Amino acid sequence: MKLVLKDNQKYILRFDKTEEVCKGLQDFIAQEQIKACAFYGIGSCSDIELGYYNKNLKEYRKKPYYEDLEIISFQGNGGTIAEKPAIHAHGMFGRTDFTVLGGHVFKMTTNATCEVFVTKLDGELKRENNQEFNLNLLI
Repeated sequence: MKLVLKDNQKYILRFDKTEEVCKGLQDFIAQEQIKACAFYGIGSCSDIELGYYNKNLKEYRKKPYYEDLEIISFQGNGGTIAEKPAIHAHGMFGRTDFTVLGGHVFKMTTNATCEVFVTKLDGELKRENNQEFNLNLLI
């Protein structure tokens, strides 16, 4: 991951081939001591792990995809869980036949490049586990 531009509280990051974006983004906000941010990104990826929350089971159904995909939309926020950096991301991904996949993004590995635009926010976005849903919700 390369920091391409920093302007006040805004950053542009470039992830290169085979880099894992979610982990890299989480590492970046830890390194920069960012406790609240919003982000969005575009690019391409070669594999992803998406999730869909099942309210009856109170857990995510996760599914990996191993194929070349266009990152149509990657967005979310960063904050903390138990004072450790955490991101919450969703995405939409285009297939070679122009159909679209989408869901909660757990993992995303860059194919050629992924450009992520991060805006640091004042304060802290804290999350903690809500037992009713078994989800880490904002508090």
